[in-house]
Amino acid sequence: MKRNARDAAYDVLFSMEQKKAYSNLALDRALSLPLADERDASLIKKLTDGVLERKMTLDYQIKRHLLSPKIRIKPPVRTILRMGIYEILFCDGIPARASVNEYVQLAKKRGYSHASGLINAILRKTAESGLLLPPKGTAEFLSVFYSCPLQMLALLHKVYGKDTESFLAASLKKPKIYGRVNTLRTNMDTLCSVLAAEGIQITPSNVLPDAFYFTDSAAFMRTQAFASGLFHIQDLSSQLCCAALLPAEGQSVLDVCAAPGGKTFTIAETLANTGSVLSCDIYRHKIDLIQNGADRLGLTNVAAQLRDAATDETPLPMFDRILCDVPCSGLGVVRKKPEIKYHDFQQISDLPVLQKQILDRSASLLKRGGRLVYSTCTVTREENEDVVRDFLATHPDFVLAELAFSPIGERGAFGLRLSPQHDDCDAFFIAPLMRV
Repeated sequence: MKRNARDAAYDVLFSMEQKKAYSNLALDRALSLPLADERDASLIKKLTDGVLERKMTLDYQIKRHLLSPKIRIKPPVRTILRMGIYEILFCDGIPARASVNEYVQLAKKRGYSHASGLINAILRKTAESGLLLPPKGTAEFLSVFYSCPLQMLALLHKVYGKDTESFLAASLKKPKIYGRVNTLRTNMDTLCSVLAAEGIQITPSNVLPDAFYFTDSAAFMRTQAFASGLFHIQDLSSQLCCAALLPAEGQSVLDVCAAPGGKTFTIAETLANTGSVLSCDIYRHKIDLIQNGADRLGLTNVAAQLRDAATDETPLPMFDRILCDVPCSGLGVVRKKPEIKYHDFQQISDLPVLQKQILDRSASLLKRGGRLVYSTCTVTREENEDVVRDFLATHPDFVLAELAFSPIGERGAFGLRLSPQHDDCDAFFIAPLMRV
């Protein structure tokens, strides 16, 4: 039986809530199943992304409309309420009365008829009152309006200060989807024409050669151009990270934490299929993902290998270039993965130990005169500047190298910071190091 948009969105959100499923994987699975109307796909994505982004905002509305704080709402019912409130407050063009009825029926269909009265009452109150918020100018206002836990808010304020709210505002905006031309098979002008013939419009980036972004959110991965390996998807920040490595034809490159492989592909293309790129990760299925991507793009200089960058002592040759894009808290990509906002922030304090370990082991594999890039997709100083500062203090044969590019970002004493509010890309930290 084919499902409608609200049925499918409920399945995605509830599987995330109960089974801790990844949002992108759960959504891809939902969109791959038959739908009552193919136009429902956009509403499914809008509801799932919106509820994840605004979860704390939505829960605040529920709390304000409950007759008693002692009322306990079961997780499935709370999911239905979040969806209904989001649709009423943030989805234009859908009459509130129709939304209320749809979610009451969804509750009955899912076996929660006993809660239909509560759902009806809260959704009607939401339609009447509009968005309810704490007093402006308070931390609670920022937390509720931007659906940002107070712990995360404190972390952001340490980095951005008065610019914190602009970061939060950017985190709720739809991000540009960037791609990169596979220069082994085509060029920018030809790719623009080929995609246009398939109904897809792209705009070349003025920041980096061969980088572009999609003008709309069409299904570009279903195009013949994608299947033929004419491009791959990669955020501008990640492309800048590869540019900081300054890879040159004929060189040997090590990508120590490579999955899903975008940086490996960009580096291999820059090498023009010469030299070699050893692309490593700790999970077998991700190694297969990298190799499959390299095969689609026609990259013959890529070898994907199972390896733990922090602990593996298997001998490797020395490399001309090494990329250490280390595991991190991921706060720089919350606009793409909003579930990150609701993680346990206490665990962040353990990450610098792992990051330093990976950087230290990787540095021992770099040739004299070679270049290593340390990078993260997060914002905390503890995972960024502090790691690089401590590394340089204990490795006198390494120095911070010059960045040979980047008209965007903020350059500091230990590297380059990119931010969504100023640079229209993921928040990223990039530190190029040289062994002298």
